Amino acid sequence: AEGRRQKAEGRRQKAEGRRQKAEGRRQEAEGRRQEAEGRRIKGKLTYFSSSFRD
Repeated sequence: AEGRRQKAEGRRQKAEGRRQKAEGRRQEAEGRRQEAEGRRIKGKLTYFSSSFRD
């Protein structure tokens, strides 16, 4: 019974590892998206402030 339990435990950990890897990739993509979004907004802000000056 002990061996079966360990095998099940190993499968669970493997699945958990896959899930975390997928989660990490998702967060990385999300971070890149926000970074691009931030650059775009920053570009807009500098554009607006320069048009306000003159």
